[in-house]
Amino acid sequence: MDLSGHVALVTGANHGIGAETAKALARCEASVLITYLRTSDPDDYPQPYRSNRAKNADDVLSAIHSFGGHAVEMEVDLREVSMVAKLFNYAEAKFGFVDILINNATGWVADTFATGKSMQPV
Repeated sequence: MDLSGHVALVTGANHGIGAETAKALARCEASVLITYLRTSDPDDYPQPYRSNRAKNADDVLSAIHSFGGHAVEMEVDLREVSMVAKLFNYAEAKFGFVDILINNATGWVADTFATGKSMQPV
């Protein structure tokens, strides 16, 4: 798929599905703004999850740049409403009009999916 000339904004892209989505878009020639928020999670969260959420986006950027892709990153707390406009302004200043949005950022609550437990709000 040729996405050259397109600009993507991918939230929660410092690891996991978001990181792989950002890389896939870049492989298709889209320019990508990678957003993330490093967190320090409680010890009762699974270790791999805690480690991944504490990372910046350097590994993802390096991977994209290694195959000639175009990407920049921005750490941002999306709970701050004012940051949404700043994200789009930054992406547009770097690459042009954003026409692809992958809203992958999420929060995780322990036991949310455990059998017999009610869901807890995030």
